[in-house]
Amino acid sequence: MRVPPSIFRRGLCFALLLLFTVSNASAQQRAGTLRGQIKDEFGGVIVGATVNATDANGLAKNTTTDAEGNFTLGGLVPGKYVVRVVAPGFAFYENAEVEVSAGRNEPQAIVLGVALEKEEVTVAAEAGINTTSESNADAIVLRGKDIEALPDDPDDLAAVLSALAGPSAGPNGGQIYVDGFEGGRLPPKASIREVRVSQNPLNAENDRPGFGRVDILTRPGMDRFRGSVNTTFADEAFNSRNPFSPTRADYQSRIYGFNLSGPVVAKKASFFVDFQRRGEDDNDVITATVLDPTSLAPTGFNLAVLTPRRFTTFSPRFDYAINQNHTLVARYSYTRSSNLGGIGGFSLLSRAVEFSSMDHNIQLTETAVLNATTINETRFQYTRSRREQTGDNSTPGIQVLDSFTGGGASVGLSFNSENRWELQNYTTHTRGTHTLRFGARLRGVKLTDFADNNFNGTFTFTSLDQYRAAVQGGGAIPSQFTISGGEPEARVSQYDVGGFVQDEWKIRPNVLLTLGLRYENQSNISSHLNLAPRIFFAWAPGGSTTGSMMGGGNQPKFVIRGGFGMFYDRFNENGTLQSIRFGGDGQQRFIVSDPAILNRVVFTPTGVLASTVPTVGELATFLQPQALTRVADDLQAPRSTIAAVQVERQLPKNWTIFGVFFNFRTQRVFRQRNINAFLPGTYDPARRGEPGNGARPDNTQGDIYQYESTGSFNDYRLQMGVRNQLRPGFSVFANFNTGRATSDTDCVFGGFGGCFPADSYDLSSENGRVSFFARRQVFVGGNIAVPKLKLSISPFITARTGQFFNIITGSDRNGDGIFNDRPAFADAQTPAADLRVTEWGNFDIRPKSGQTIIPRNYGEGPGFFAVNLSISRTFGFGNLPGAAAAAPSSSTPQGGGPVRTAGGPGGGAPGAGGGGEKRYSLTLSVNIQNALNRVNFATPNGNLSSPFFGESTRIVGSFGGFGGTAGGNRKIQASARFNF
Repeated sequence: MRVPPSIFRRGLCFALLLLFTVSNASAQQRAGTLRGQIKDEFGGVIVGATVNATDANGLAKNTTTDAEGNFTLGGLVPGKYVVRVVAPGFAFYENAEVEVSAGRNEPQAIVLGVALEKEEVTVAAEAGINTTSESNADAIVLRGKDIEALPDDPDDLAAVLSALAGPSAGPNGGQIYVDGFEGGRLPPKASIREVRVSQNPLNAENDRPGFGRVDILTRPGMDRFRGSVNTTFADEAFNSRNPFSPTRADYQSRIYGFNLSGPVVAKKASFFVDFQRRGEDDNDVITATVLDPTSLAPTGFNLAVLTPRRFTTFSPRFDYAINQNHTLVARYSYTRSSNLGGIGGFSLLSRAVEFSSMDHNIQLTETAVLNATTINETRFQYTRSRREQTGDNSTPGIQVLDSFTGGGASVGLSFNSENRWELQNYTTHTRGTHTLRFGARLRGVKLTDFADNNFNGTFTFTSLDQYRAAVQGGGAIPSQFTISGGEPEARVSQYDVGGFVQDEWKIRPNVLLTLGLRYENQSNISSHLNLAPRIFFAWAPGGSTTGSMMGGGNQPKFVIRGGFGMFYDRFNENGTLQSIRFGGDGQQRFIVSDPAILNRVVFTPTGVLASTVPTVGELATFLQPQALTRVADDLQAPRSTIAAVQVERQLPKNWTIFGVFFNFRTQRVFRQRNINAFLPGTYDPARRGEPGNGARPDNTQGDIYQYESTGSFNDYRLQMGVRNQLRPGFSVFANFNTGRATSDTDCVFGGFGGCFPADSYDLSSENGRVSFFARRQVFVGGNIAVPKLKLSISPFITARTGQFFNIITGSDRNGDGIFNDRPAFADAQTPAADLRVTEWGNFDIRPKSGQTIIPRNYGEGPGFFAVNLSISRTFGFGNLPGAAAAAPSSSTPQGGGPVRTAGGPGGGAPGAGGGGEKRYSLTLSVNIQNALNRVNFATPNGNLSSPFFGESTRIVGSFGGFGGTAGGNRKIQASARFNF
């Protein structure tokens, strides 16, 4: 289904008209602007330095320097200001005689000296607690040594950032943005300048809630040549055995890379380039139950299979000062990867598929200072991706539910080619006590997908006994046969637009009110009036400044925040692709349970006799109805509302504590439902597949799986945390999450699982616990400097209760083609043959009329606990020119919040070795994942018909994600990095 272009254009015009109207309504006011550039003694620009301007009344404004070291503070009342600048690794700067006049002021040229070790400076990443919208205390900012402690492995790096962000608000999980863009490659650790987690969650600029959002800022070029070379190595000799692998399997991981930055044109243009290559020889573990080829007795099958993975990435970045008011940042990224997959768990060797991918990404960012009070930023991103899958699908697949999956691979040769582009334009305008921000984002994707998925066909058996009877020729047949054919290629073109306007109003020095409105629209669905208001406030009782960094005015000690926001989700292109492919005009897909057809198929101990497998042509000749996928005509964008309140308290000795409570509700959640399933009471599972068994709403059609927006989601969450910098080189943070989330769908596009209700005509029993949400979670991390040993130790501890999982019967008793029927609670009517006694309760696998069906996700799996540890030591050598002349530190900032220890551009962290700032440094580190070697089991199997019911068949990775590889339950990596 496609939305007429005229409707989409009207939505786009509405968003642009809104922005134009707001921008012209912004009256000018003669206020002062403070701007300038911050450099080091060698002419290199300093990025991310915090600049604070405090007037005579203690009213303060903060900002940070951009990629060119520039800063702008607009809307200042004319008068004298105290300007202070702090940056990790540099001496503290203060000037109490800065005069700001109305209109445009001459730019300030500020040079920071290097902070010597004997004059260490501890600086606050966010200066104390304050009422600015981006300074919520539950946000986490990582710089310097905090980033050094992160894993070098790209997969592990993504996992630890997701774990650090904690559970996101809503069913879509957290998001990772790189330099303001979503969906790009995750840069190597050495290329990351700063990481911000869960900052400003109700900002109207964001299309999703900021809870669980991770923003990564990459490093710019410098005005002198700097760089680093790094390598990481791991081997099975250092690891402990995966408990599901019969032996300690062969494993080796090799990562090497470099980065280099420097000038292109002195004080005008610079570059930064990074490269990383990873080779990993890991194993996937097969844990299945199969039939012995000779005796046909059930036999356990456990094998670790070598699955090599290769990953290469390369990215140059170019920073260019067009003129005094315009800067341009251009970046290109190339990524190529390959791996062997499709096996592991229940999937046998014959299901192996080779995967490969290649991505090209171009990003452009232009920042313009339009006038003394207005800054405009334009961003553009283009991504071209190609993914290929190659397997042997010459024989049909055989799936014995939750016992084994064998036969041919699911694909032969498939590929996916995507072209994505994104255009953003954001403007910030300061007028007195108001900071107005508005902008728009337009995205598009064109996708070509060539897929021969299931062209070989798949036979499904609900139990191993049923499959054995079929092999023995005892008259048993599969429960289902599915096959696809026809045109393997499908194309999708889809666009979406979002526009917003937001006013941050400083009502009083200690009261901030932010009002925002966002509009969303997209093609391919009929959902246009998606207006999303946002309102949030911050109040600092007793405080008289919005953020004095160094104690000017009455520094707030207590801040209360609260707000309300509305958000809309998108119907992604994968759902559109499925509806195009299986809408009746593309591929053919058949779901067969007719005994007259399946009785002809011959099964042997080694598979299925290919000559007896029904073909797509034969099924069409038999007038077998197709299974279709459609998008409902009234499909709407899911609408979410979030209400939150937060309190932050500054305590003595740099302690900061906070508490956040929010409720997140979503209506119109996507699900898939068989709208042409057999009507209740008309289908007899004992007569499965027989002609005349069951009546459909449209008897001329087969199953019709429809995307619709009829689900709901409700999430109550409480988060508490603490931050502290006990002393230089010793910092700690801790987060605790608890709550309750319920939903009546766990829909994930492209899969069947949680998208489908157990009964397409009765959704009353679908509301249940959410599978991805644990009742309680704890995250603890920090950095510990051991001066005597010159070591830096960074622990990261994660603990949570078990995640929920669905308990099913493993059968399809209502004939809807989905094997997700749930049992009933056992009662006096339950015969012994239908009774299943488990640790989660007693169930009846063949529910009778009047019995209560158990809720969705009724089971709860085992808890999780892991201690990850990074230990490093830095050796500095070679004198740094001009270091002896560096200005000494004159002050140590006070206040709370997350704090960071100053480290130089090439040296080690104070207290961690190095003997002061040096030209060169060598950092040796060891990263230990799951240091205590605790076995963290994944959620158990929930199929009551499986021999594995109630058992976990894989482990959970050391950061809380799934980790089915055999590389080790505990892994140890050794790394070396040389900086110059």
